[in-house]
Amino acid sequence: MKQQKKQLKWALITALIMVLTVAAMLSQSKDLTLSDLTAAIASANKGFLFLIFACMVLYILSEGLALQQLLKASNHPQSLGNSVIYAASDIYCSAITPSATGGQPVCAYFMKRDGVPMGYITAVLTMYLVLHTFATLTIGASGIVLGRDLFINASVLSKILIVLGYMAVSALAILFVLLLGWQKTINKAGNKIIDWLAKKKIVKRPDYWKERLAHSLEDYGKAVKVLKGDAKVLLFTYLMNLLQRFCQTIISTLTYLALGGAGSNVRQIYASQCFSTMGSVCTPVPGGMGIADYILYDGLRTLMDKEASLQLELLSRSFSFYLMVLISLIIVIAGYLIKKTHYFTIHTEGRW
Repeated sequence: MKQQKKQLKWALITALIMVLTVAAMLSQSKDLTLSDLTAAIASANKGFLFLIFACMVLYILSEGLALQQLLKASNHPQSLGNSVIYAASDIYCSAITPSATGGQPVCAYFMKRDGVPMGYITAVLTMYLVLHTFATLTIGASGIVLGRDLFINASVLSKILIVLGYMAVSALAILFVLLLGWQKTINKAGNKIIDWLAKKKIVKRPDYWKERLAHSLEDYGKAVKVLKGDAKVLLFTYLMNLLQRFCQTIISTLTYLALGGAGSNVRQIYASQCFSTMGSVCTPVPGGMGIADYILYDGLRTLMDKEASLQLELLSRSFSFYLMVLISLIIVIAGYLIKKTHYFTIHTEGRW
């Protein structure tokens, strides 16, 4: 019940931030309205709109396929339908909580109800997070290669956010690599840092944080042990994560082309979305809302006029984030109701 209330609270906060973000973007223009955006979609190229929809479906399906293979490798196979529900719950709850912290707990809830032991759930989700981080870094690297000129022309604030985002994801990737062989060393170093913070009265419960650090390192070790040696599954999971990130990133470019944009700007549009993702990925705001919008709009302003930039930003974010989250929510609700009925039937039959 507490978890449900917490999710509801963040859902309401996210809806408020979404409304404020869209309102703030629309306020940048005296002429652009929601009716204009609707009209733009109605007159857009239907072929590109179909590709956008396909990318939204693939975004959820690719994570489902990755989780399905990881669970199979850990000897707890699940159907594709169940795996898609896990993926949708992760995507939706990550989008409505700060720093995407709510996704994996809800995903774990569905897995546990399907009979997967908690130790294996932790191992699978940890390994998925590791490979997801490397896939994010790969897509981010493609943005650097394709959009160096775009970064140079960005505003100072955008540059700071983008650099901080790249640094945060890179540091996380390096940490995951170091953890492969330096778990004990990192645990000792972490305990010393916690003790120092406690002496400075920055941390009030050192034993609690030491225990959390030890559990995190232990969970990571389980993930590596469970899936160690299964290079094909790890490669498949990485590629599915790469596909997921690419599907989300390319939506801005497809939206631009759907609206009749010139092919000569495709490279910069793609790079703008890469920078937007990287600059907002580690910010403590649900879905990076506001921050991702600002960075994307700032990048688009170097390529087109203000009205066109606002229109493209709002439409592409609607497809790549807001609609994606809505679709995920529908899948989660449907999955919850189906599973609730299924579990009720099993328990009722069991009593008889």
